[in-house]
Amino acid sequence: MLPALSVLIELQALDSAIDAARKRLAEIPALEKSGAQQVAAATAALDAAKAVANDSAAARKLVEKDVAAIDARLSKFEDHKAAVKTNDEFHALQREVAASQEQKGVLEEKVLEFMMEADTLAAKVKDAEGAVAAAKKALDAMRATHAAEKSTLEGKVAELVAERAKVATGLDKPTFAKYEQLLKGRRGVAIARMEGELCTACHIAMRPAVAARVRKNEELLTCDNCQRILYYVPPPAAASEPPTEQPA
Repeated sequence: MLPALSVLIELQALDSAIDAARKRLAEIPALEKSGAQQVAAATAALDAAKAVANDSAAARKLVEKDVAAIDARLSKFEDHKAAVKTNDEFHALQREVAASQEQKGVLEEKVLEFMMEADTLAAKVKDAEGAVAAAKKALDAMRATHAAEKSTLEGKVAELVAERAKVATGLDKPTFAKYEQLLKGRRGVAIARMEGELCTACHIAMRPAVAARVRKNEELLTCDNCQRILYYVPPPAAASEPPTEQPA
């Protein structure tokens, strides 16, 4: 194989590894942002659940206050019974007592409803608190994992970049410049393998004469379509079958 072609293949492998590591590093902030958004959403849901529970409790207190006021009024009615002198006054007092007791009954039903609702709302608050705790725990674990991964990836990139600089010295300036130009213009893939007569990067067939030259790996040839530098890897040789023993 042409020495420059071997260098280009190695260089492409290094650049692909560098690109993959850098892409992963770029993904980490977005993943952590998503995790933080989940914590914020869970916290907002918890705040909303607490607000509903607090509003319900405040409404219940108001109704209980009204019940206490009716109890005080009924107590006064009892005190006034002794002062009643006529049947009309007595019947009027009874009507007021009956109306107050009826109103009290309605309010007490509401209190019971609030009490039943309080259990449901408390359960929702507890679930929301659990969701917040789980989201925070997941985010903390993600950040810890990412911190370790980031350190590893940054070290890997540094090593690969240093190795790339060494490998690149094996190319003359024009060839390296062409490689760099293709790398930038072809989404990080400057050199591609040919399978059969197809460029594996753009999947376009080469002209038979060009394909025949590529198979020799003795010169730098480019794809007619995508202009990437091509190389060829011969298929593994088929294992030879063991000789068949002849019967004696």
